[in-house]
Amino acid sequence: MGWRFRKSFSPLPGVRLNFSPRGISTSVGAGPFRFSVGSQGAAVTTRIPGTGISYRQPINFPKPTTPQPPGATPRLPRPNVPQPHVAQPVPPAGSEIQSASTATLTTEGLEPVKELLTKAQEERGRLLPELQAAQAEATILKNKHQRWSNGWLFRRVFKGRFLQLGEIATEAADKQAELEEQERLSRLATEFDLPANLKDRFGRLCDAVAALAGSQRIWDTISSVATDRYRERATASQSIQRQPVNVSLGTCDLIQSSLKVPRLMNANGGELLLYPAFVLYFVSQQAFALVDIRDVTLNYNPVSFIEEESIPNDAELVGHSWKKANKDGSPDRRFANNYQIPILKYGDIRLSSESGLNEAYMISNETLARAFGEAFTNFQRALPAGPA
Repeated sequence: MGWRFRKSFSPLPGVRLNFSPRGISTSVGAGPFRFSVGSQGAAVTTRIPGTGISYRQPINFPKPTTPQPPGATPRLPRPNVPQPHVAQPVPPAGSEIQSASTATLTTEGLEPVKELLTKAQEERGRLLPELQAAQAEATILKNKHQRWSNGWLFRRVFKGRFLQLGEIATEAADKQAELEEQERLSRLATEFDLPANLKDRFGRLCDAVAALAGSQRIWDTISSVATDRYRERATASQSIQRQPVNVSLGTCDLIQSSLKVPRLMNANGGELLLYPAFVLYFVSQQAFALVDIRDVTLNYNPVSFIEEESIPNDAELVGHSWKKANKDGSPDRRFANNYQIPILKYGDIRLSSESGLNEAYMISNETLARAFGEAFTNFQRALPAGPA
């Protein structure tokens, strides 16, 4: 008897994200029943196939209330409007630039999607060891059968065993193929219904990231510490810690989609993937978060940086400083072998959200960094606004 799908396996229903003038809605489910979350709230929609008849039942979730002190002014809801480019404020002394934990980062309306992703990862966690074992077994049996087929003695002397070996090798190959199909189905199939204008602007964002990947240097800024300019005899007001990272267009195994999306590596571990409706903050297959892209603020700022490492050839030289300098910028003559340091113009990009997203990047090619910031903002401004 041939090997068959395990009865415990059930493919995930998939997710569909719809963009309309009323906002972005997320629906989860398959067949006549779908659970949706959007600007009109959460609801279960039931359709009778072939009749065009449908019924929508709103679901009211209780909202937690925070007691207000006597005389306090009620807090009004913040309009969900994309933020313009503004100068990035200098972070406090000694502050780390790091996002919140994945347990608290997800936007509330995207929790059903995250739950499905978690279910997919649990299924994949059970499938992958079995798949790897099946692949190894199928390879061994295939090679052994081929050796017997190419030889003369064994396949003639042990005809029965040779036929049995062929059947076992075929069954092992079938088992491998079926497990590979299960692994494919365990990924969350996601559809993005993008109107023409959004599709074009998201394409331009992807083009900007593809160009940005050509910058000679891209760093993830990890922390920033205020310098003691008097004691250190330095002209820089901040000392930063940074690590080289890459950006590209790519995909994530969590989500099955035909889209290749902007992918920004993260020196703290993990990466950011910019999908049309959300930012996937991916640390590992067990730790990830989804942030509504309308809740993300991108701040872009050109910065003058005193570069003491190798000089990127695509950066603009804007001046020089001294290793040891006086307050007016002149060289401090008390130090022997004092030398000049180039000042380069870089692009500084900060991605943040109220839920705790906090990532900063420094780009050697300021022109490409600015183009990426503009493309992100243009796409974000074209998105349908959420409820006020």
